[in-house]
Amino acid sequence: MNLTKVLVVGGYGTVGSQIVKILHDRHPHLELLLGGRSAGKPLPFASARLKPFLLDVSKPDPLAHAPEDLTLIISAVNDPDDMLLLAAVHRQIPLIDVTRWTERFTRSIERLKNENINAPVILASGWMGGTVALLASIHASSLQDVQIHLHALYSLQDKAGPDSTDYMDRMTIPFAVTTPTGVKEVTPLSDPVPVTFPNGYHTKCYRLDTPDHTTLVKAPNVTAADFRIAFDNKLSTFALVSLVKSRIWDLLSKSTRQKILYNPGTGSPHHVVIQINGRNQHDMNVKRQVEVTDSKGQTHLTALGAVIFAQQIIRQNESSTVPPDILFPEDFGHFEKSADDILQFYRSEGVQIVIHDETKKE
Repeated sequence: MNLTKVLVVGGYGTVGSQIVKILHDRHPHLELLLGGRSAGKPLPFASARLKPFLLDVSKPDPLAHAPEDLTLIISAVNDPDDMLLLAAVHRQIPLIDVTRWTERFTRSIERLKNENINAPVILASGWMGGTVALLASIHASSLQDVQIHLHALYSLQDKAGPDSTDYMDRMTIPFAVTTPTGVKEVTPLSDPVPVTFPNGYHTKCYRLDTPDHTTLVKAPNVTAADFRIAFDNKLSTFALVSLVKSRIWDLLSKSTRQKILYNPGTGSPHHVVIQINGRNQHDMNVKRQVEVTDSKGQTHLTALGAVIFAQQIIRQNESSTVPPDILFPEDFGHFEKSADDILQFYRSEGVQIVIHDETKKE
């Protein structure tokens, strides 16, 4: 039997190894190439279908020695100069990326405007591999004049890869968000709002710049979107907010900032609250709250975000066709996968999704 080849760049890492494991267990016809810069690394688990592949995304052509019959590339490492992205586009190989924070995300899209896109490029760089934006889009799709507020509880005891702190240099740089009255500039870790998470933890969440609030508002029914975050330790949240507001953050060295933000633990559940306000077909106001919990943590939820799109590309020769275009997680309509199928996928992997609705006449 000829195996379908999928390359997972960063397949040895915290997120990448989980992507590999989920795909391996769900698709016995896959051969999974684990891309990394160093030879001799131990594979994350034993299987004849796992193969090491030497690759460096900083090289002008990271795919120079890649097999010609690659079906898909999944990037779980930073690609700061778009070398891997452009190499995949030039070879017409579908690519899923889960690593780009907003500045590089928008820059990469601009760069791709000068390229011929003949294979899907799925930029799933929103929170947790685009999972949060995907679930928000699904639960907002039946409403009009929608405002979406995303809130994440970052556990200090959870697993994390070093790339998870890639945003730390932008903590004092203003960014734009779309509101019902137009676009406005805001600053990171400002405008706190109180949120109670599914585990009962009540705290204030603060603004953070993620691609979610730039892509969600592309939907014609969405008029506003924003993202906020809190740590599961109030003292840590307060300390970080104080460092950023006082501008002391800018005076700290990069290594010091990383030590503050990157202290991964052995694992902890990840909680997200999605608040959706809009109007239904009867012109009644709807407040919808989607509560998401992944007991296996944020890296697992990120891996699932990559896998759910990967499955559609892997299967496209069988039953579906993913268009050759730049796509975002919210574009689930292009993937010939129903909302129920998507929710069932996450729930089958242990993710709890609870929806609360409140409907009132205007």
